Amino acid sequence: MLKKVNVIPIILILGILISIGFTCFYFMNALHYNVSTDPTEKIVEPNFHFVLIVQEMDNPYFSDLLKGARDVAKKSNVSLEYIGTQQTDINEHIKLIEKAIASKVDGILTQGLSNAEFEPVIQKALDKGIPVITVDTDLENSNRISYVGTDNYQAGYIAGLTVMEETKDSANVGIITGSFQSNQHERRVQGFLDAVESNPKIEVLAIESSNLTSIQGTEKTYQMLRDYPTINVLYGTSARDGIGIVGGLDIVKPQLPVRVYTFDDLEETVKLMKDDRIHTIFQQQPYDMGYKSLMLLLDLMKGKEIKSTYYTDIHILRKEDVIDQ
Repeated sequence: MLKKVNVIPIILILGILISIGFTCFYFMNALHYNVSTDPTEKIVEPNFHFVLIVQEMDNPYFSDLLKGARDVAKKSNVSLEYIGTQQTDINEHIKLIEKAIASKVDGILTQGLSNAEFEPVIQKALDKGIPVITVDTDLENSNRISYVGTDNYQAGYIAGLTVMEETKDSANVGIITGSFQSNQHERRVQGFLDAVESNPKIEVLAIESSNLTSIQGTEKTYQMLRDYPTINVLYGTSARDGIGIVGGLDIVKPQLPVRVYTFDDLEETVKLMKDDRIHTIFQQQPYDMGYKSLMLLLDLMKGKEIKSTYYTDIHILRKEDVIDQ
């Protein structure tokens, strides 16, 4: 009678032998692997370490600004760090500037969102020998070295003039602004108000803040249209405001036609324009802001003098301008 053979030990032995074989194979290959030990080969250190700090890191607008700055950094051997808050938070933004100062970076690019909070921390950086250039949003009363971006007051003024030119009878205006605290939005509102102030055909009925979120922009638009059903023009001071305005119009479905004016040619705002939901977009140039501001920091590192202000262009876009995009 044949005895049953226990195959488990045999399988284990075979497995061990195979593992030993693979180990020997890779060990022998490793012995013949050439590793460069050239003492003259050096890792190239970046010339400078700059930091770009923004209020909404995931906003496509700031992605374009970052791209402009990175294009300069790549060709100039500069280390560019990109940091920011997920949503506008002035206190957190200040902390990020403080961290950049503590890290002893060579230069800082940041928005100047509010005078009271930002002026001291920018002065602190300057006292440490770190140059600060404001981008997108200026801090005019500070000692920042330079500003690169839209003339936000003028942009608001252009928006007001545009509404006046397109108003045949009368315009009852509602304004949704990204923030009452941020300098750029305050300037865009004030510019608009100053432009239409002397025109008796135009009346601004309400101004509300979206806190730079589309959801709150929708809520504030909804309430505004319920309180002032005669509104026939809505002006948003940021792309998120324009998107929120359209959301509010979808809920209320006003009987009167409403013209929507907003900022920034983001993918979503352009689509809404193509769909006849947004009438006019005021196009900023974030790529140019990023590119120019980093070039200026490099100029400062080389000891060159730079101007205190560099305004980028603002363009008025309508449907025929974006139809092929």
